[in-house]
Amino acid sequence: MNRSSSPMVLVLTIVTAIGPSSADSVKERSLTLQFAPQESAGSSSPTLGEGMNARPVGLVFEDKRPPSEAGVVGEGTDDDDHLFPWRSTTSIHEFTKEVFVRTVQGWGIRIEEGTDLILVVRLTRFFVSEKDQAVGSSYTADVRVAFELRTHDGELLSSGVASGDATRYGRKRSADNCNEVLSDAMKESYASLFDQPGLQAAWSGKEVRSGTRSQAILPSALLIELTELKGQRFSSDSLIGYVNQQILSAPLSAQDMVEWKKAGIPESVIQAALDRSRASE
Repeated sequence: MNRSSSPMVLVLTIVTAIGPSSADSVKERSLTLQFAPQESAGSSSPTLGEGMNARPVGLVFEDKRPPSEAGVVGEGTDDDDHLFPWRSTTSIHEFTKEVFVRTVQGWGIRIEEGTDLILVVRLTRFFVSEKDQAVGSSYTADVRVAFELRTHDGELLSSGVASGDATRYGRKRSADNCNEVLSDAMKESYASLFDQPGLQAAWSGKEVRSGTRSQAILPSALLIELTELKGQRFSSDSLIGYVNQQILSAPLSAQDMVEWKKAGIPESVIQAALDRSRASE
């Protein structure tokens, strides 16, 4: 009697062992991007400088995220803590640009062609991380941009970086929750861009300009921006080009050089900053 029942017991044991693990695994999830901010009214809105609403600007919006993130907008963990990607079914470049235009126009910024000002916005980070919890998931979004304000003939007036983030608890593998935190982080990033005093001064025409003069920046502040760009895998040549657009408010000191070296900034970029230090004197 016992011998005849053994094969059935073995089969049931195998099915029980392999069944749940295949049901819990997630290879990837798809996300159709939608702008769905959840912030309270009035938050993530910049305080614009005098005259900014009256002076229109042309727009160049570029996607400068790493090639490895071309169609990826995030990652999540399944019930076994295995990572899986969130892949976008929407053009990330077109979506983030459309939201930028719609949002800043709502703040009163006039975007037009053929103007004497050009705003160049480069998307460097657009990512959501979903962490599986005992019940539901936590979502954290990170959106970053670099920007330049130039005249129509190419003169650099101001440059910098801006970022935004958002965190929310929600349902597991929820596209809606992904869109909510990405939307809030994106709007905060755009607001941070327009809140920067150097940009506002240059936009309003209050910045004294000479040649290719830009807003003066401390070496420590420039290191933060370079570290941000390096983290997005910009090449040394791109970093040198960025340094060459800056005016340093103080020469690079020996301590600055040590800090830059510790941060992983290439020596060729440090040399470019030293050259800019001499040019600023």
